[in-house]
This record gives sequence, C-alpha cells and structure tokens, in this order.
Amino acid sequence: MAEVLSQTEIDALLAAVSTGNVATDDTPTKSTIDWIAYDLTSQEKIVRGRLAALEGIHERFARLFRVTLSSTLKKNATVTPTHTDFLKFGDYLSNILLPTSLNMISIPNLKGSMLFVVSSKLTYALVDAYYGGSERPFSKIGGREEFTKIENNMIRKMCLLAVRDLKEAWRLNYPIELEYMRAESNPHFVGTIHSSEFVAVVTFEVEFEALSGPLILIIQLRALEPIHQFLSVNVTGEMSDDKATWREHWRREMMALPLDLRAEVGTRPTTLDELRAMKPGDVLTLAQDAVSPVTVYVENLPKIKGLMGVTRGSNAVRVSERIEKGD
Repeated sequence: MAEVLSQTEIDALLAAVSTGNVATDDTPTKSTIDWIAYDLTSQEKIVRGRLAALEGIHERFARLFRVTLSSTLKKNATVTPTHTDFLKFGDYLSNILLPTSLNMISIPNLKGSMLFVVSSKLTYALVDAYYGGSERPFSKIGGREEFTKIENNMIRKMCLLAVRDLKEAWRLNYPIELEYMRAESNPHFVGTIHSSEFVAVVTFEVEFEALSGPLILIIQLRALEPIHQFLSVNVTGEMSDDKATWREHWRREMMALPLDLRAEVGTRPTTLDELRAMKPGDVLTLAQDAVSPVTVYVENLPKIKGLMGVTRGSNAVRVSERIEKGD
C-alpha cells in the first residue's frame, strides 16, 4: 500500500519548493551545531576580570553623585550605572552625536586621563532642573552643533562636582588624583587619549522628576595598568568618617607620650685595675674631643647628633643631624 503524506508534510514540501531550501538528514540543524563564533581580538572578558573593582567604584560614585545633585538642584535626582563597555576610543568617537561636551580630566599620579561625556539630552535636563524650565521634551528643542555659554557653564559645574565625588569613590580602592582640564565640543580635538587605545565606557542614567539623560565616563585603561592589583577584587565596604577621627585621636595621644632623652658626652674603655686605682681629683680622658658632635639617645636608641653648648645658663645640645636606621 502506498504511503500517504500528511497535511503538515505537504505544507513543508510546498514551502521548500517555493524557497528552494530543502533540509535533508545530512544537513545539520541549529540544535545539532556544537560550535559558537568567537572573536579572537576581543579583550572584554580579560579586561573585565582584571578590573572587577570598577563596578563597586562606579556604584559608590552613583550614590555620592545622587546626593550631590539632589542638594545642588534642590530636586530629587537618581543616578544609576547601567552598563560598562570595553572598546577602542576611536570606535566610540565615531558614534557621538553633536552637540556633545567632552570634559577632559587628568590623573597626574597615574599619568593618564578620563573623560566625562555630557550629551545634549542631559544638558537640557540640567538647565531645566536648575533654572526651573518648562521641562520640554528633548525631541522638540531642535538640533544644534554647539552649546550656549549658559549650558557650558552648567556642564562645567556638574563635572566639577562629579570629579570630586569620583575621587572620593576611588579612595577605598586606590587614592587617585583627578584634575579637571578643559571641555571640547569637537571629538577630533581630544588629544589626551589615542583613538587606537582601549577604554572603559561607563554609562550612568541621570534622572530628575520628569527628565533624564546619560552621563558617560570614559577611562583610559592604560593608566590603570600600574594599579591593576588594587582593582582585581571588588571592595564592598564604605569609607567611614570615624576612621579619620580615631586616627587623629591616636596620633595626638602618641605625640604626647613621655620619652627618656639623654645625651652621651663621651666614652672611655677601662679595666678593673684602673677603676680600683682611681681617686678623687683624677682626670678621665674621653675618646671624644670637646668640639665633636655628641650622640643623643631616645629610649636607649641613638636618634640625634648635636653640638654641646650652653643656653641661658644650662648645658644644651644643638641638633645637627638625625641618625637614620641604617646608620
């Protein structure tokens, strides 16, 4: 008896004839493929694993910056780190939409740079929040290639506050120095980071009552190489003001400790027979002349050398040099 095709098989056959794609038993399907595409030039997983602490640093920065914006603008603000990408700096610059403010920040102790990229959407939201605007939608304002002077001043004020909070957020892992340099509106004039260098692009979403915009932080990865050991582990603790208070307290207590201080005028080796033969009036000649510096001992440890003299009728020693530990 001849085999009769079902309606499902007939539909599949007609679809294969119309498209020209006929699947056979020898053709592997998607479920049987045991390989995946891998980009050998990608360094994202390697860099992300070596810099695991960046996530905690940026979360601390978001909390600090949220408080700063709320107190400055007198409005409720929310700062949320959304995602972090690792790519070449030139690839990021090619996708920037104007107008955009590129604020360059120097890291003197690491000889590197960072950038705060402020988009036009965030700039308009800041101006409306600060000056009490009508909170017009971003799409209805119109496109421009440069910001006004008022908008540039607002961006600079916000970036200076962000630099202060970012420096505080880094202090728990490694105390970096940050200095605001200048702002550029043309991406081609950013000369602090080469276009072929890999950077970390961290995106923060800044939200106000009815408006929002992205604040982007770009970190030069080459500058973090000398301190990568401090960034391999995420530190979850918070800085406490009590630590600095107690540190200063114990420093004052230690500085007030009483110490035994004595100056050694000179020494002379002798024997027991010479000691028994000594009588009142004998003169002992020391192994040190009168003009040579004497050694001052602090708790029986030699610490200072000085010259003997008299001040206000009392014997005194004028400090001439400190004795280092190696000496």
